[in-house]
Amino acid sequence: MTSRGDAALLERSLREIENLRNASPYDEAFRRWREETEGVLSRLFGAASPLLEHFRGILFTPLFLTCRCDDRLFSEAYENGLREARDLVRRCLERIC
Repeated sequence: MTSRGDAALLERSLREIENLRNASPYDEAFRRWREETEGVLSRLFGAASPLLEHFRGILFTPLFLTCRCDDRLFSEAYENGLREARDLVRRCLERIC
């Protein structure tokens, strides 16, 4: 059964993604958001759920690092990760509402 509190936390997580656009995957705000979102998804869907595993698998940094990696590659990977997380959290909200 879904608690209203967890649904509200998931909605907050979705709203916070916009604020994270100016952060990086190394910022404390991002780390806290990711941990909180993971916790809510775990409570709502289970620790072994495909939705939680999908969230855990989202890449916010380039998959491979080379000496030719520049800031653009990092920012693109981060933006793509935030976009994927936003879409996943929206789907999760649709499932519980």
